[in-house]
Amino acid sequence: MARDYVEFIQAQELAWEYDECFEGTERKLLSVDTDSGARTQLQKYPAGYQNPAPHALACNEEFYVLHGCFYLNHFVYSPGCYGFFPAGFQRNKLYVPEDAVILRFFDHAPVPLAEDAGGAKERAEGREAIPCLDTYRMSWDSSVHDIKLTHLGFARKNLRIDPVTGQRTFLFMTSPQSHPVNFHGAQESHPTPEEAYQLHGDLTGHVGTMYPGAYFWRPPQIPHGPFGTRGGSLSLIRFVGGEHVNQWSEVQHGFNYNQAYQPVLPDWMTRQSRFTRPPNY
Repeated sequence: MARDYVEFIQAQELAWEYDECFEGTERKLLSVDTDSGARTQLQKYPAGYQNPAPHALACNEEFYVLHGCFYLNHFVYSPGCYGFFPAGFQRNKLYVPEDAVILRFFDHAPVPLAEDAGGAKERAEGREAIPCLDTYRMSWDSSVHDIKLTHLGFARKNLRIDPVTGQRTFLFMTSPQSHPVNFHGAQESHPTPEEAYQLHGDLTGHVGTMYPGAYFWRPPQIPHGPFGTRGGSLSLIRFVGGEHVNQWSEVQHGFNYNQAYQPVLPDWMTRQSRFTRPPNY
C-alpha cells in the first residue's frame, strides 16, 4: 500500500478539479495509492447531472453523502446515506436533481469494468452490496468501550465490516467538553492504516484541532492523541485492510485544547487557501 501520510488537511483548503474518471464532475483528491490507484476523494455533481445507462466499476467502492441528493438504482440518497458497491456492481439511472457532494472510497483505480485488466471478480468475491443505508435511522452503540477512550463519552454506528479482511467502517461520535483525566493520556496506534473525515464539531489531537471537512490518512503504527473536544464531534472512520486494534503507549502525554496546527502533508497536496474557522458569536 503506497499512500502518503496525510494528517490532517481541511478539505476547504483544496481546489475542485476536473475528474477524468467521471466525466462532467469535479473532485478533491484526499489521498491516493500510487501502486493500485486506490483513492479517497470528494466528488461534486452539478445539478441536472445524469447517466441513464447501466455502468459498473472494476473496484470496490464505499461512499457517504455529505450534501444534496441523487437517485440511483431506484434509491434516493440524501445527506447521511452510506453505501458499499462491490466491483462489478451495476449502477442504473443516475440522476442528480441538485448539487451533490459525496465522500467516496475506492480500493483500486475507479475505471469502468470493461477497461479492467483483471482482478475485479476477485475483489468482489465474498462481499455483498449495501445499496443504501440511512445512518439517521440507526441507533448509537455505546456498549463497546476501550477504557482508555472513556473520557470522550463516545459511541459508534457500524456501517460495514468487511467479511474478507475484517476492516471496519463506522461513524464515531464524542461528547462535548471532554478531555483526558488531568489533561494527560496515553497515545494510541494501530496495526492497519486508519483514515477519517470529520463531519461535525471539533476534535483536538496531537497535530491540532479538526473541524468539519478535516481528513487524515494515517499509516500503521503512527502514535496519535490524546484527544478531546469542546463541542463534541462526529467523524466517519475506516480501518483499512485489517481489523481495528488499539495499541496504547505506557507513557502519558499532555493534552491542550489550544494545540497548534502542525500538519503532515505530501508535496503533491497543494493548499489553495488557509482554513479559518469563524467565531461562535
